[in-house]
Amino acid sequence: MKILHVTDGSIYNYDGISTYINELLECAFARNAQSLIFATVPLNPAKLRKINHKAAVKEFKNLKIFSSDKFNFSLPRGMKKAMDEFKPDLVWIHSIGPLGLRAARLSKNKYTVIYTKHCFDGDLWCNHLRIRTGFKWFYQIAAILVERMVLKYCDAAIYHFNNTEKILSNKFFCKFKHMPPPLNEKFVNEKSYRSESHDDGIITIGFCGRLDPEKGIEYMFSAADIYQKKYNKKNIRLMLIGEGSAAEAIVSEYPHINVTITGFVDNVVPYLDQLDAFVLASKTETTSLSSLEAYSRGLPIFSTPVGFLGQNADKYPHIYNFNSAEELASLINEVLNIKEITLGPAAVRLDSPIITFSELHELVVSECT
Repeated sequence: MKILHVTDGSIYNYDGISTYINELLECAFARNAQSLIFATVPLNPAKLRKINHKAAVKEFKNLKIFSSDKFNFSLPRGMKKAMDEFKPDLVWIHSIGPLGLRAARLSKNKYTVIYTKHCFDGDLWCNHLRIRTGFKWFYQIAAILVERMVLKYCDAAIYHFNNTEKILSNKFFCKFKHMPPPLNEKFVNEKSYRSESHDDGIITIGFCGRLDPEKGIEYMFSAADIYQKKYNKKNIRLMLIGEGSAAEAIVSEYPHINVTITGFVDNVVPYLDQLDAFVLASKTETTSLSSLEAYSRGLPIFSTPVGFLGQNADKYPHIYNFNSAEELASLINEVLNIKEITLGPAAVRLDSPIITFSELHELVVSECT
């Protein structure tokens, strides 16, 4: 079995799509399948994810004039030759940029193609490029048109995020099959790293992922500041599991806040087990694998109304929505000072059970081949 994954980002990045692909690469490797990845050259070669399994990677250079630290634009030169040499049984597309679109077109009547929709690309483009409100409609329409072109060459298309207003009001999604969000089984099965000294009166809230402005990291600092001043309590600590431009700048603005920034780590489980709650303060998310991973470790989730869990706070226990730093501070005070929250494995708690990446890989491979 030969599987080709295509993304308009770097496979070595610390982001949701590269995490998703890397999980699938491990599943393929465990089943003796060959994997090839078409991706872009990493924008920051000094901060790369480790890949602990065998997979060939072909990188395409970024056009610097159109690219930024958040937005990759590459020309797919040599893609046809590389595809013809590899002869994939399955082409799995994860983005609708130049690489994803070109791979879809080259696969017509030759290879089986599946497309995973990871986000609303128009919104993502506007966010990364900082497009003004009056011009966002152009990028959103452009994204829909390009995505339709990709879909024209696909045999199947899936998405993992739950029903949102955009999905319910858009006939476009009748072409997609919904599948529950996948999770690496280690987050449910791995031993607990929670130490006996954890219950020392200190409340630790945190986040795991890229510490960039769009992730709303400032909400956590502001909420911690409000919590200390409004409730006259100093027993709070922030743990940021990741790295990014926003964190260090904000730390300097709140020198009185106790904060730990771990940098990127390959195994986040021991760090998640040090938290009392996970905070998702992003302005835009579709699934948010990081919050699902934290939830599976038995953590309550404080979330803006985004992502799989944040949009379903009424369906699952110990999911709390907030829309401001004041509301987050209130949740910290009301929920975490009780210390009576006990959660079980995510697969047991969710009405629509989360599937594992292994199960997702098996389903897609069996249905598409």
